[in-house]
Amino acid sequence: MSSIFDSQAFNANLFFPRDDPSFGPANSDDYYIDVTKDIRIHARQHPNSNAKLSLLFFHGNGEIVSDYDNLVDYFSILGVELTIADFRGYGKSTGAPTLRAAIEDSHVILDYLMANKVLKNKICVMGRSLGSAPTIELCSKRFDIQGCILESGYADPIPLVERRGLIIKNTTREENVIFNNSQKISAIKCPTLIMHGEDDCLISPKEAKMNYDNAGAKVKRLEILKGVGHNDMMMAPGGSYFKVLKEFFDSL
Repeated sequence: MSSIFDSQAFNANLFFPRDDPSFGPANSDDYYIDVTKDIRIHARQHPNSNAKLSLLFFHGNGEIVSDYDNLVDYFSILGVELTIADFRGYGKSTGAPTLRAAIEDSHVILDYLMANKVLKNKICVMGRSLGSAPTIELCSKRFDIQGCILESGYADPIPLVERRGLIIKNTTREENVIFNNSQKISAIKCPTLIMHGEDDCLISPKEAKMNYDNAGAKVKRLEILKGVGHNDMMMAPGGSYFKVLKEFFDSL
């Protein structure tokens, strides 16, 4: 199927990859996962022997695995073991990023981590912004995931590129099945947390509400955090970002 979402014009407007020449912290483990014969994805785990829950994290656009090296302690306090995965072409990963690849690669990444016993028995998947696409893909298709978290996630990919001048007038049913978060989320059955900044100017809080309304989970929660936008969620007043996450992790 030929799709606008596979075009160079769409993906060049969507992705902003960065290289990563740095070395990981001494107490981290790096994994290189072959998603095709010629392309591998970098993932980094920060072991936490006290955690009972693995958090597989798909970061946002323009970010890379090592951006989270200094945030590990915050997640450890929440009682989870953090593993972050890049997109193709980001950080130490090879290849060129596309939205379809980000979605399809998520299954290969999770299968590899599980097969090699990198993850604990209880798994939560979290996606920030663009990372909401692989997160919803996994959580809507897999039954070996105990929790789903969307931070600053989008409902429809079209507005993401329209602001950069690429106009997409309509999409097919087949394209929506693959690329439309707000439709796919109806298939998610595990407990779901959706977090969004009230002042987010990149992805409207209305998209978070749409995802929440459409989410298929019986146990679901929507938190619109006051005083923060798209890239400063962790700075929400009163530590509300981490409080909400802690409550959700504890509930699993």
